[in-house]
Amino acid sequence: MSHFNYTQEEDLGNPFADPSISHALGSGYTSNDFEATPYNLHSSSSTLNDSRPASPPPQKGGIQPPQPSFDASHVRAAASLNAREDELRKREEELAAREAALARERESMRAAGLHPPNWPKFYPLFYHDIDAEVPEGYKPTVKKLYQLWLGTQALLVFNMVACLLLLITHPDNLEYVASGFGVSLVYIPFIGACSLYLWYRPVYWSYTRSTALYTYIYLLFGGLHILFAFYMAVGIPGSGGAGFINALAALTNGKVLAGVFCFVAMGGWVMSGLWSLWLWKVVHGHTMEKGHTLQAAKSEAISYGVRSGVAQDAAGAYVMSNDGNFNRV
Repeated sequence: MSHFNYTQEEDLGNPFADPSISHALGSGYTSNDFEATPYNLHSSSSTLNDSRPASPPPQKGGIQPPQPSFDASHVRAAASLNAREDELRKREEELAAREAALARERESMRAAGLHPPNWPKFYPLFYHDIDAEVPEGYKPTVKKLYQLWLGTQALLVFNMVACLLLLITHPDNLEYVASGFGVSLVYIPFIGACSLYLWYRPVYWSYTRSTALYTYIYLLFGGLHILFAFYMAVGIPGSGGAGFINALAALTNGKVLAGVFCFVAMGGWVMSGLWSLWLWKVVHGHTMEKGHTLQAAKSEAISYGVRSGVAQDAAGAYVMSNDGNFNRV
């Protein structure tokens, strides 16, 4: 009698229905599972992939994944870059500290009344700012004085051009045209510098500092400038002034262009002299209003001399002898 006796007919065609085979395979599936879920040849690959069990983690002593390798040159380059960044950061901090120190010095100089030179723009020699330094009530007067100085420089250049035309045309009834042109050329830097430092700067300081000394310096040299303007308007041959005499001589000799330029120069010098005279009277009235006297100007001059060390240097050049007299060293 056979030991394989199956009561169900469908189990005869299913070898996995044998309990011994299912136990040997260890799958845990029964014959009913295979019959309930038959294998589909047309199923998608994604479904098969998803049904796969996850790969187990690597075990000890097994093959390890490759580790990233580090190049020593890359490490050195990174360290060098960091060092450069630190150095640049230190330099930036030093520059910022220097700029802050300069700003503090400028502020302290402004607080003490000292300012960096700002005039002229192309080559600063001194500080000049009418709006910042001159009191509000005196700004129009100082601006007119500054315009007078600028007009004087322009008039000196135009006067030189008129004398140059006299030299080119050379009227027969005029002598010394060459020397006149040379003197007019010298007038541009000489009179320009003298007028700047002898009457314009003193009157500027007299309004900004309200001192008698600078006021009287302007009254002296401003008066000389008035005389110089009228002297140039006369136009004496060889004097460097293209004024009335030179203009008349050029026109009578038929040198019309040179004569016209000389007449324009003469008119400019006359206007400059009148304008200077009017401003001189305005400054003189300001001097009387402030009560500045000549004695006060002398006292200020002595005070400035002592503070500048001139008197001390002069006194140091002498020593007292035994008889009480001062002898030069």
